[in-house]
Amino acid sequence: MAMRLTPEQCKREVLRYLPQRFGIPVEVLDAYHYLWSGGAIWLTSVPLELIPQHRAVQRVGIRALRKVPNGWKPTTPLLQLFDRYITRHRITLTEGQWQQLLSGQAIDCLRENLPVSDGAPGYVALALGEVVVGCGYFNGRFLTHQLSKVRAAELAEAFGLTVASNGEGDDE
Repeated sequence: MAMRLTPEQCKREVLRYLPQRFGIPVEVLDAYHYLWSGGAIWLTSVPLELIPQHRAVQRVGIRALRKVPNGWKPTTPLLQLFDRYITRHRITLTEGQWQQLLSGQAIDCLRENLPVSDGAPGYVALALGEVVVGCGYFNGRFLTHQLSKVRAAELAEAFGLTVASNGEGDDE
């Protein structure tokens, strides 16, 4: 049977995961509404009682967290929306490191002495300068990007690269 969460359960999951993993204040997250659709938690500023409850309405807001076997995966749009609030598990990469990731090579964080918050494996916010560009995964030593093929190709083009296809499918 497929998992399905109520809006209250969605909000509880968001308020548990995002402050703990990324340091996003509960007060910031509490201002939004959350609902379950298509195996993911969606975030919206629209009060849920104002959303029509018929099939013509497919999506409202942005996909925030996707359910994955080991928990929750934050989407790039979510990380970009809360960019200024992310204080934990945020890794700022150089252009050269971005080029390495986009060419399909993992970054050895130990060898490159790349600071990774408390070193806990899991999803991270990847930044270029002061701006969060996307989602990555840190396994305790190596860092890979978790960008969609489309977003990875766009970034690779901006860096003048051809992209390796190790990113995820159509959503982030």
